Amino acid sequence: MPTPQSRDKSPWLILGVLSMGFFMTLLDMTIVNIALPHVMTGVHASLDEGLWVFSAYILGYATLLIVAGRLGDLFGPRRVYLYGLAVFVVASCVCGVAPNAGVLIAARAVQGIGGAMLAPQILPIVTMVFPPSKWGAAFGFTGALSGLAVLTGPTLGGVIVSYLDWRWIFYLNLPIGIATAYLVLRHVHDYRPGKRQPLAVLPTALLVLGLTALAFGLIEGERLEWNATAWAAIAAGLMVLTYFVLDQRRHQRSGPLLPFDLLRLRNFAPANIIAAIMGFSMLGAFLPISLYLQTVLGMSPLRAGFTIAAMPLTSALVAGVGGKLSDRGSGKAVILTGLACFTAGLGSFVLVTGTDTGTLQLIGPFVLAGLGMGLVFSPLFSVGMRQVPPPQAGVASGLVNTAQEIGGLLASAAIGAILSLRLSSGLRGWVNEQALALPPEAREGFKRAFAPLTDGALKIGSGGPPPALAGADPAQAAKVQDAFAEAFTSAMHSGLLLPVGLLAVGWVAALLLIRDVPAPAFGAPRPPAARATGSAPAAAEKA
Repeated sequence: MPTPQSRDKSPWLILGVLSMGFFMTLLDMTIVNIALPHVMTGVHASLDEGLWVFSAYILGYATLLIVAGRLGDLFGPRRVYLYGLAVFVVASCVCGVAPNAGVLIAARAVQGIGGAMLAPQILPIVTMVFPPSKWGAAFGFTGALSGLAVLTGPTLGGVIVSYLDWRWIFYLNLPIGIATAYLVLRHVHDYRPGKRQPLAVLPTALLVLGLTALAFGLIEGERLEWNATAWAAIAAGLMVLTYFVLDQRRHQRSGPLLPFDLLRLRNFAPANIIAAIMGFSMLGAFLPISLYLQTVLGMSPLRAGFTIAAMPLTSALVAGVGGKLSDRGSGKAVILTGLACFTAGLGSFVLVTGTDTGTLQLIGPFVLAGLGMGLVFSPLFSVGMRQVPPPQAGVASGLVNTAQEIGGLLASAAIGAILSLRLSSGLRGWVNEQALALPPEAREGFKRAFAPLTDGALKIGSGGPPPALAGADPAQAAKVQDAFAEAFTSAMHSGLLLPVGLLAVGWVAALLLIRDVPAPAFGAPRPPAARATGSAPAAAEKA
């Protein structure tokens, strides 16, 4: 069989081409993150709807990653990659022309589906074209690229919303997608399997339904005042997910969607736990931090983007180092160090932030957090994948990515619920306190006047004062703005304590990793389902 060394394309060229699409999906997510206040204003979205703009992408992405990995095994990773790229670009254009929040949320979910089809195809191809001794370096490259996307996204998003229009954050994907498709067709082999297996449809439906119900309950809970509907959605989601696991247990010998034998691998299971916790911690921190910089500190989107840039810039700079150290057998130590740095970064951010925090005070926490991100993700995939049999590389890729994205989905829901609950509670307390100083007959009218600040449909502008300040006299407006800043900062601190606590669990999981694990023999014969051919015609004949 052809080995990667015998192929006419450089492994680094192939990785670079495939990474363009991956970069685009990450760029889109971070641009939306920093531009969220403008997006919410543009489509007249409530806080709940704004969170769904953020969460809908993760929902579509996380629930289909495993299926997409299996589709890559069935039809070839290049083909599924290109289909995913097309879906993502078309959905991006729909996002750009969305007239309201409902259309935007639906298009974001379809974007997530396209991203889910694209992302898990990269890892199996990396394991095909690179020897195991270079996996850490290859994943270090993708880690650096991820950091670059996170760095570029806020900055580019700030420029776009400041000088153009927020809709251009989605139109930007069209030229990137076209260029990526051309280069993939030109430089990436059509790796095709020699044997096809049935796709498990029912487990996929159970997974999507369970996660959707759970996310709905968490995100809509505050607006519904945590009534029976909210708790019923959460309970239903957990029940469906439990049934999904039981169903998979019964079908382990007939092509399961969730192969339990992967979870029994000593390094793979802890790697999934760490990926989920990092996904939760990163996305659970980015959303409140972005809103804090603009709505409390009054930064413009552009300035907020440059301020946050310290985090992904540091991550990109250290990602390659972490990957190379992983190739030398130090992956476990690098991951432990990264988790400690990320925890210290988020913890110190909570300690230094207030309603009048200076920009320089934020740089240290952001650098620490970025150092942690770069040191964790670069070796994580290499360490986690070393025990995985080649025939299961696609499914394993989907599982690791799913773990990370499910963590992000739960973070946007849980942190959003905490943020909304604490913010409403804090502002309601301030309004009630102010009302006590008024004559009894004026108190109810005063409370009704500030209802937009205390209900679950709080709207956030582009870094300016809350909407309730329109028409108020300057003295009263200043008091309301101060109360809003205090309540939001307190709510943010409460929300960030959750990822800080979970990172301690990630540290325990990292301690379970085995330092030196032999990888599958490079170039050794593979089962037909995992075999990659060196040319498209030969692959077509086998299929």
